[in-house]
Amino acid sequence: MVKYFIRYGFMLAGFISVACASGGAVDIAHTDFSERVINFVIFLAILWYLGAHRLNSLLQNRQQAISSRFEQAQEKINEARKGREQAQKQLEEAQRKALDIIATAKKEAMIITQKYEEQCSADIESLMHSSESLMFFEQRKARVELVESVLKELFNSDEAGIDTQEYVRILSKKVA
Repeated sequence: MVKYFIRYGFMLAGFISVACASGGAVDIAHTDFSERVINFVIFLAILWYLGAHRLNSLLQNRQQAISSRFEQAQEKINEARKGREQAQKQLEEAQRKALDIIATAKKEAMIITQKYEEQCSADIESLMHSSESLMFFEQRKARVELVESVLKELFNSDEAGIDTQEYVRILSKKVA
């Protein structure tokens, strides 16, 4: 601002000196123009003396306010960047954990499936063995019952004509 006053003051003084130097074209000797210019320069100097500090402090305060708002905005931007980076890291960690959980769940499912298959195989084998044993027992029981019924029939009937000694001999051969 002061630079402008000085610059325009020198330009005005230059115009006045040119006007005075030209001699005949403009005669300002009979006017109060030079006194007015001097008064104006003095007025500007007084304004400068009285108001320059206030104007300078006002401009500095404004500059500091703008600077502090700019710094606050920069801090908010930095905090937002840090928050974004932290959120990105948390997201990546959550994705890694999710993949680990899925892999663990798949492994556990495979292990459980294998255990159930092994258990089912063992149960089937046990059932087959017990059914074979039961069938063998039932066949043996049926044979015994058949032999008993045949023997009862033979003992009770007189048609066979086999005495007791013969029965004992036949049974001994069968048992042996």
